[in-house]
Amino acid sequence: MLAATHAITGAIIAKVTPDPILGYALALASHPLLDYLPHWDLRTRHSRRPLQHTVVISLVDAGIGFFLGFLIAGNSVPPLRLLATMFVAQLPDWLEAPYVVFGWKFPPFSWIKSLQHTIHKKLPFPDGIYTQLILIFLLLLLSK
Repeated sequence: MLAATHAITGAIIAKVTPDPILGYALALASHPLLDYLPHWDLRTRHSRRPLQHTVVISLVDAGIGFFLGFLIAGNSVPPLRLLATMFVAQLPDWLEAPYVVFGWKFPPFSWIKSLQHTIHKKLPFPDGIYTQLILIFLLLLLSK
């Protein structure tokens, strides 16, 4: 799943959940559920591109999600809470990053990597983008 999709989902959760603690819990729980949906992503884990390119692409993906999340919910959720909820929605990917970026192949990073690998359901481009767009559209409808 694109990091942007996780962040947008976190923003919508923050928007519809009055209790921040519940919002953080739902945002964290949303991550494996979204990863289980068939999707396409940027292949940040198994790419042949240089590591620096993968890091930049991943950060841009996450940043786009934060930007869109602020467009979606910035007027209805305090900024710090919104940012925190979007970050928590992406948290498993951030926790996997040391495994991929620094080669830290020991717990807890190896456990997170293994769990993430088990959960992910991939689709080729463009089909895997359509599932994410449909998901975001439905979540936006439900958040009105």
